Amino acid sequence: MKATLEFTLPEERTEHLQAVHAGAAWALLEDIDQHLRSVIKHGHDYKTVEALAEHIRREIGDVRSCIDP
Repeated sequence: MKATLEFTLPEERTEHLQAVHAGAAWALLEDIDQHLRSVIKHGHDYKTVEALAEHIRREIGDVRSCIDP
């Protein structure tokens, strides 16, 4: 089975970049999941919940910077 995605560029540039970088986004979700699993299981050095949230948002921002036009 094959699937083909088609985009009308430049109008659908954002959608195209999101599709192209979906693998990186999925990998980031896996990394975040593993990090949170470790935090739950082993504890952490974050001083606040906000510090943990900021860490995760930075990770997301790194991937989004590759995707957002």
